[in-house]
Amino acid sequence: MKDRKKIVAILLCFVFALALFVGCGGKKDDGKIELLVDMHGLMPTLNTEPTTENPTVILATRRIQEAFEKENPDIKIKWARSKPVGGLEAEVSQWFVTQIAGDNCPAIAFSWGTQYQDRDYYVDMTKYYNEPNEYVEGNEKWSDLFEDYLFETSTVRDIKGQLVGVPITLYAGPATGWYYNTDLISKTQIPKNWEQFVTLAKELNKDPEITAVAPWSYFKKISLDNWIMQYTIGPSIASYIMEQTDYNKDNVTSTVEQLRAMKAGLYNPVTQPYAKEVYVQAKRYFTELLREGWMSTDYTPQWNSGKVAMYEEGLWALYPQYNNTAREFDFGVFPAPLMDSSTTKYTTEIKYTEKGPYQPKGDMILNIMKPAVKDDPALEAAAVKFLKFLTVPENISMIVEEQGSSLGAVKGSTYNSVLDDWLDQSFPIVPETNWPLAFNSEQNDKLNRLFGEWVLGRHTDDKFFEQVNTIQQAGADAYIRDLNIDTSGWN
Repeated sequence: MKDRKKIVAILLCFVFALALFVGCGGKKDDGKIELLVDMHGLMPTLNTEPTTENPTVILATRRIQEAFEKENPDIKIKWARSKPVGGLEAEVSQWFVTQIAGDNCPAIAFSWGTQYQDRDYYVDMTKYYNEPNEYVEGNEKWSDLFEDYLFETSTVRDIKGQLVGVPITLYAGPATGWYYNTDLISKTQIPKNWEQFVTLAKELNKDPEITAVAPWSYFKKISLDNWIMQYTIGPSIASYIMEQTDYNKDNVTSTVEQLRAMKAGLYNPVTQPYAKEVYVQAKRYFTELLREGWMSTDYTPQWNSGKVAMYEEGLWALYPQYNNTAREFDFGVFPAPLMDSSTTKYTTEIKYTEKGPYQPKGDMILNIMKPAVKDDPALEAAAVKFLKFLTVPENISMIVEEQGSSLGAVKGSTYNSVLDDWLDQSFPIVPETNWPLAFNSEQNDKLNRLFGEWVLGRHTDDKFFEQVNTIQQAGADAYIRDLNIDTSGWN
């Protein structure tokens, strides 16, 4: 009996060890390194031809995979198809937690650049950026393929100053836009600021047959995690206090500076009237602009039939929208408007480019994941190779020309001509600052629930503002603790 138990124990240990060895990558039975890769919405589709059920076809990354594997026969790419592509941050966050717990974490993954840096997920890529990209002839440093400003963005450089992100594509200006029905809105009516947007929406809503504003289809609850907050309200009011929050005067309010300002009380709505204004304007969106029943409404059929005036969407939808045969009207797209003095005194003057976007930010940014490659230098080396291969200008061009709505992140890459009209317009120059929520997922969830309850009338203003500050302070403290941030020079 003891021998049988000993044999079973030995077998279990062997199976467990084998599972650990092959979980996130490593040598397989054929001797190849299996590289599990998550490229979010750019992973190749299983279907190679469009169908009614699956109209989207992505072939570029499949061709890149095949070319890479031909050049590197010792490496096999596997795609992380269980990823909830299109899911909101909370869902993606839980997916990573589950994959890591199950020892099935991708070696390369997309997580909005540095979203989970407090969890120590990301490999520092700085030394690799200083090496040549062997797949680009004459390249001396991999970093030379990218515009310098990208390495100063908070989605590529983490709070410790490490370069952890690898940009693949860039937003073609703002990440999102308002798609509008040209039968309902003329070019002269396109709003140039938030107040004009609100006024236009209210006027359009007077017609009961028309929905003035349709939110992005994945926004199905009252929350501060929305694009109105991120691209209109947040940067507008944050710019009002940027002289105070940009401590090192580099024209960027970094995450560390946001934390410092949070601990100094600069974002406290209990004591700061401009901070109150942030939440008042965010509340207006839900109480004044959206139609009753918006949470359960699929606005796509209404948009296609001409019953929606303005539809909030990502720029990634531009190419599919041009090919939308169900749409019965012409459409245009305008950038998210900022706030100015027509709404509140707590903002700054809006500045515009003459033409085209100003320093477009990273869209698809990939990381090498520590939980996948720790104690496996061969797997990490394979991940670096694949990222270098991806960023060959011809490969980036293949991706963005097929995707249609993004720019390439490397110099010399081309883009789809469907963007020509969009890029030909003037764009607001969005300040390099924003309004922080609560810094980590747990406190963000609490803040969003609180905001939803306040919008529905379950809290007084004073009680709401008091709890906002409590939650934000708790989130800041946790973030500072988890990343071991030195606060000794803070006042």
